[in-house]
Amino acid sequence: MTQENRSDPGPGFYVVGLGASAGGLEALRHFFEVIPERSGAAYVVIQHLAPDHPSQMVELLAMHTAVKVSLIEDGVQLAPNHVYVIPPGKCVKAVGGKLELDDAESRAPHLPIDHFLRSLGEDCRDLSVAIVLSGTGSDGTLGVKAIKEAGGMVMVQDSASSKFSGMPDSAAATGLADYTLPPAGMAAELLKFIQHPLTHHAPGAGLKVGEATMQKIFALVQDQTAIAFSEYKQSTVVRRIERRIGIAQLRSPEEYLELLQQSPLEVVALGRDLLISVTRFFRDAEVYEALSKEVLPLLLKQAEERKTLRMWVPGCATGEEAYSIAMLVQELITARGERWNVKIFATDVDGHSLESAGRGSYPKSIAADVPPELLARYFVEDAGAYRICTQIREQVVFARQNILRDPPFTKLDLISCRNLLIYLQPAAQQKVMTLFHFALRPGGALLLGTSETIGDREHAFDTVNAKMRLFRRRGDSTAAISEAVSGMPSAIGPLPGAHSPSSQEFFSPDKKRQEKIWDNLSARLMAEFGTTCLVLNSKHEIEHSFGEPQRFLAMQPGRASLSVIKLLPRPLALVLARALRQSAKEHRAIQCTSVRWSDEDATSIVDLKVEPLAAKAGEEDLILVFFQGARHAPAAEVHEFNPTNESVGRIADLEDDLEDTKQKLQSATEDKRTAHEELQATNEELLAGNEELQSSNEELESVNEELTTLNAEYQQKIAELTVANNDLENFLRTSDVATIFLDVSLRLRKFTPAVTREIPLQPHDVGRLLTDFAHPLIQAIATYLPVVASSGVALMKTFETTPGTWHLIRITPYRREGASDRGLVVTILDVSALRRAEGILGEGKPSTI
Repeated sequence: MTQENRSDPGPGFYVVGLGASAGGLEALRHFFEVIPERSGAAYVVIQHLAPDHPSQMVELLAMHTAVKVSLIEDGVQLAPNHVYVIPPGKCVKAVGGKLELDDAESRAPHLPIDHFLRSLGEDCRDLSVAIVLSGTGSDGTLGVKAIKEAGGMVMVQDSASSKFSGMPDSAAATGLADYTLPPAGMAAELLKFIQHPLTHHAPGAGLKVGEATMQKIFALVQDQTAIAFSEYKQSTVVRRIERRIGIAQLRSPEEYLELLQQSPLEVVALGRDLLISVTRFFRDAEVYEALSKEVLPLLLKQAEERKTLRMWVPGCATGEEAYSIAMLVQELITARGERWNVKIFATDVDGHSLESAGRGSYPKSIAADVPPELLARYFVEDAGAYRICTQIREQVVFARQNILRDPPFTKLDLISCRNLLIYLQPAAQQKVMTLFHFALRPGGALLLGTSETIGDREHAFDTVNAKMRLFRRRGDSTAAISEAVSGMPSAIGPLPGAHSPSSQEFFSPDKKRQEKIWDNLSARLMAEFGTTCLVLNSKHEIEHSFGEPQRFLAMQPGRASLSVIKLLPRPLALVLARALRQSAKEHRAIQCTSVRWSDEDATSIVDLKVEPLAAKAGEEDLILVFFQGARHAPAAEVHEFNPTNESVGRIADLEDDLEDTKQKLQSATEDKRTAHEELQATNEELLAGNEELQSSNEELESVNEELTTLNAEYQQKIAELTVANNDLENFLRTSDVATIFLDVSLRLRKFTPAVTREIPLQPHDVGRLLTDFAHPLIQAIATYLPVVASSGVALMKTFETTPGTWHLIRITPYRREGASDRGLVVTILDVSALRRAEGILGEGKPSTI
């Protein structure tokens, strides 16, 4: 989620970031053909370009738009009605209404579109627009998320009009696109959007929503999403509604309410806009560095004995934050060479985001956020994307949860809730902080967003790192949870209100004392009726006891154990073991009567009963064992339960064999685990090698995209040159002026048809030296050609080639832009008639020609 306490956007007008790669030139041309000269927005074109080759993009775009187009210079101030084009080999970012240039990163993949769109969202917030056009790969996908997070608008080119649909499809798969259109349609809708009264940001044009209308909107969205947005900050909600009204091209909240009532899809779109389920891997790297160095080592030290960590990431969106924390924890555990049970509960109210998080598949552009070593260790390339490895995936549990309505997790070591509280009203923020305090263990850590505080809970938390918003729950603080969980569902139904008598009783400090009284009373009753009861778990270990268990139980020498079979005398243990097996097999109570056993030189008789205790779903099965009527048998009636020595020996041997088998099985399990670890290490080495191959492949893909873009530019230029060449050919063909084009060696390059009236040249003469032709006219100018070629000074002279035939010859250097003279142009004009007329008029006076 984004921050809401920033100042006004830098430039003060809409800035449109257009990302394109292979096939993007045509899309850009169609887009800018529709944009008028004065649209009021600035446009920044980001393309994948070859870093060592000049781009013709500025000239190519300028031919198809009335908007001024220029190459980006470092530090240029953004201005409306202007198109800015990225230079080759550079990355661009928007800072304070300006465009700054950086050298492109050397490591693959190079993602200039994501780089710019992220900075654009931070700088322009809701005045930012992201447009993703034709291209391969996934560059632009993370940038689209950043723009949406900032409150901006997103447009994606549809697959039908894209020459390469990789980039548009990846951006559209986020579900964040407001429009999916061909380029020309994008331009038309963009103009409508930025000129709409509610999205134009004109003074006094803000949305004013009546209380009744707002409540109806909330009710419609809550029916679809089960989220009460009435507890969110109204300023944020109104801004999102304004944007949706502008996209729908409506005029009032009442019209928009009618649209919501008629269109469930629009209700879903509004709900997703309000949720802003956006995040990324290792967002704010310095925060994760502080977490890794200052908090996680301390948590591992606190949990050293139990070797278990429990963490919670509420508002997890698509899971990047939860996976980032899991990778940091795994790195620390691996460095210690230990095995830990790590469980991270990642929750959100958006089911669509949770589905994406559960898949654990992300575009290749995450390589810009994930350090290379973690990318190689914890991700696997899968169908053109990166998928989180099984080891990390199994540590994260995704679940749908409304933090304001559903019960929290408990006994947590860490809660990471970044940029969620800033969207909630103060009362809801206080409620959430109380839940966090209750959910954390003493000494547990809390991580908040950089714009969030712990509010009035200073007495309950110590500050670990104020800048990074890292806090630690005090061990002596008490969580007043009753008010926070008021109305939340529980196993016995909704919890009562904070001020109701039942609530006070439920959380009364006398509760434990009352439970102790009941335990004492039940023990007295058991003793009164001569009954002893043992409560066993599924492993036949004693969980609780009533009556006089000391009469039957005795601690045996050796390793301590709570197994009832090992604590009972052997005669009772043999009968009980058989009864337990039979009860588990038949799922019913088993009773054994008149069991005789020796008790300190006396023989006693006891009735034994085994009864399974039905457990609720998710709870452990328990077993009740009753000993009743333990009494001494008369001497005449003594028939002691005493198996033969052979039976006892056999049973002992079987028990020893069973124990030995268990040890061997445990050893085999350990060997298998060791082999699995070795296999995992080998697999990691293979993954590292595969990662190097993937990097090389990505570099080749990047080069291929750049070559495709360059080829598109060349194709466009060739088309223009073909038209120009055709124009020139037609001009020369229809020209009545005899013109000869010579190269630097005075060889024929081209001549007009009119030349053949004076000199009998043929098409196959192209390439021959002009001086090789024995023609009076050529002989007359032959000496002047080298002079003009060397001096670069044009020459014009009249020659009488045959008696009565005069020609005006003009010899000029062949000039071209950006180069020195490289040839000559000779024009020949027959001026015989003019010369004769001058002779008649001037009575033989010399000609002035």
